[in-house]
Amino acid sequence: MINEKWDHSQEVKCRIEKARAAFNQMAKLFKSHNLNMHIKIKLLYCYIFSILFYGVESWTLTKSTKKRLEAFEMWLYRRVLRISWMDRVTNKAVLERMDKDLEVMNIIKSRKLAYFGHIMRNEEKYSLLKSVLQGRYVAEEDQEEGEYHG
Repeated sequence: MINEKWDHSQEVKCRIEKARAAFNQMAKLFKSHNLNMHIKIKLLYCYIFSILFYGVESWTLTKSTKKRLEAFEMWLYRRVLRISWMDRVTNKAVLERMDKDLEVMNIIKSRKLAYFGHIMRNEEKYSLLKSVLQGRYVAEEDQEEGEYHG
């Protein structure tokens, strides 16, 4: 979902809400006392973060988008730890209990960088996309031959 201003904020909101819905469907599993924290974190990455990160390579991230994504990550951790919104527990304390750092933005950046590298290495398949990323003009007849004119 992109608007005229190339703003991805609506797409990010939709992804967050889809991931939140998936978490809520699996809430019993994530709040279970029978699973240790390591297993719960693996399940978060497998089921929730995979929904959240779908298409992340194409997003343009702004400060507000970053804040929204980090807030969602903290929301997940607080639910897994069963911390009420009424409890006055700092984000730092939550991350210490989870024995983690905020990771969503690092994962997003690494995925975007990996996608960029994939495009730049593949000459034939992504020639048009590669020329757009490099800021080069490619005429239609030259595009078929693979010639670039900068």
